[in-house]
Formats: sequence, structure tokens, C-alpha cells
Amino acid sequence: MFYPSVDPARPLQYNYLYHAASISLRNNNLHGNIPSEISLSQLLQTLDLSNNNFSGNIPDQISNLKDMEMLDLSMNHLSGKIPASFTSLHFLSKFNVSYNNLEGPIPSSTQLQSFDASVFEGNLKLCGAPLPNKCQTTKGTDAHEMNTQDADMKEHQFPWFYVSVAFGFIIGFWGVCGPLVLRTKWRYAYDHFLDNVQDKLRVMIATRMARVKRRFIRS
Repeated sequence: MFYPSVDPARPLQYNYLYHAASISLRNNNLHGNIPSEISLSQLLQTLDLSNNNFSGNIPDQISNLKDMEMLDLSMNHLSGKIPASFTSLHFLSKFNVSYNNLEGPIPSSTQLQSFDASVFEGNLKLCGAPLPNKCQTTKGTDAHEMNTQDADMKEHQFPWFYVSVAFGFIIGFWGVCGPLVLRTKWRYAYDHFLDNVQDKLRVMIATRMARVKRRFIRS
């Protein structure tokens, strides 16, 4: 390519012209997720995918584009959080993720907090600077909810131990006493057995007592 010089007799020749690497697909009807393979364009400086129908999460791999100066993902249906790795995009001078379905805290970095709050608006669940709504601390709340859930589970837990004890007692009772109640011969035999045991115990006790008395009289 040639450019005229001050001296008409000496044209100047430039073999290379520098153009910033950029991708602009705004105002289309593109669907689906943003492909993570876009991070393979290491020299990419401008990426504009605004006003489409992209959905899903913002690819974390975009943070590999270290030379990125302008990133516009506004007016889509993106969800999830802004990747924390975006804090490494130090050359980012223009940034816009407004009017999506993003949530969670905006990653803390001098770069992202330097933008106006308007580049984050339209994401009702986003929080943190530069937005006016602060992120709520959920650690204590989550712990309280977990404790409440544990208490509810214990309260509504079926008392299997007491059921098993009662069930075992019923089986044992009827296993021994049931045949005695239902069968007359067995009941008579059981009563006779108990009478014999009682008689033997009486005889044993009487014999022991007689021996003790004789020893006491002899002494």
C-alpha cells in the first residue's frame, strides 16, 4: 500500500497496516451458549456479542484474552455469576453486561469497580460495588437454616428404636405365652412344670435351713 509523501517524486511504501483484532456479532438472533473456544483468539481486543439471545454462563475462558480492551455482553439471557477471573483483564476499558440474568457479587477488582453502575443494571440479583445494593452475608443465615433443618428432621424422625423394642416385646410375649393361652395341654404342662420347680425350690430351701440349724445346735 502506498501513501504520497511530501516529495511527489518519492512515494512511501508501507507493507503492514495494524488493525485491532475484533469480533462484533451484535444485533443478531444468535442462540445457545457463548463458545469457550473463543478464548483461542489470544490477540482479540474487542468482543461485542450484545443484543442477541445467548444463554448459559459467561465462559471463564474469556479471561485468557489478556489483551481484551472492550467486552460487551449486554442484552442477552446470560445467567450465573460474573467469572472472578475477569479481574485479570487489566486492559479492559469498556465493559457491559447489562440486562441479563446474572447474579451474585461483582468480582472485586479495581478494573471492574471503576465502571459505571449502568454497565451492570438489569441484573436484579447482582450485588456489590459499583451497584448500590450490597451483598448480604449468608454464612450465618445458612448455618441457622441448616440447624433449623436438622432440628426439624430430628423432630419428625420416626422413632424406630421404640417401635423395635415394642415389636420385640410383643413377639417375645406371644412367642412364650401365646401357645399357653391357645393350647390347653401346653398350659397344663407349663403349670405342672412351674409347680415342680416351686416344689424343688422349697425342698432345697428347707434342706439348707435344716443343715444350718444342725450346725448351729452343734456349735
